[in-house]
Amino acid sequence: MKKIITFAAKFTALELLRSVLGNVISIFTIMNPLSAGVIMLTLLDDHVGRKEINSIALKSTQTIVIAMLVVYLGGSYIFDFFGITPYGLQVFGGIILLVMGFNMVQGQGKSVNHTARDQEEAQERNDISTVPLAIPIVVGPGLATTLLNMSVSAKQWQDYVSAIAAILLCSLATLIIFRRMPFIKQKLGGNGLKVFNRLMGLIVGSLAIQMVVKGLMGLYTFFQS
Repeated sequence: MKKIITFAAKFTALELLRSVLGNVISIFTIMNPLSAGVIMLTLLDDHVGRKEINSIALKSTQTIVIAMLVVYLGGSYIFDFFGITPYGLQVFGGIILLVMGFNMVQGQGKSVNHTARDQEEAQERNDISTVPLAIPIVVGPGLATTLLNMSVSAKQWQDYVSAIAAILLCSLATLIIFRRMPFIKQKLGGNGLKVFNRLMGLIVGSLAIQMVVKGLMGLYTFFQS
């Protein structure tokens, strides 16, 4: 009996770890902190100090964590209130991610998430950590759609633990990347960052196709029943 319980516990832990890894890949590729980090550097002065970069990275990451948790934990209640099925979200959200992935493959990166006016206002108030860096550059429509899809698809406590763990891990990775962004940009160079960005675009596009297909199949089953 003890062996059965031990095996079940290991199987559950393995499934949870696999779920966390899958969520980390989904969230991290859409966050694309390297691309966001490049934008962060363009919004700052050329002679900005290490201390200021660390401060901006910390403030931005705190905002990112709060925004992602609010979207994820409140997403299902919003859709229940409006009576929207998760399948419709999967189709529309998949289309958003598909466009986003296509833009990334074309080399546009996260420039679609903020406007020139956002950039000018951020430089005028000398604080880019919350707007536009955290929102909407990192937590933009694509990431919000992904988190909402995770929220409405969550059925068991393991799903919530997996998603929240992935959010915290991706946020920690973003903090580290933001703090080390000058060094990373120097080592990878412009071409290296472009290659990474295009690779992330391929992954985002693939996830988008899967989301659209799953949503269409769900809608077909929903209306047939």
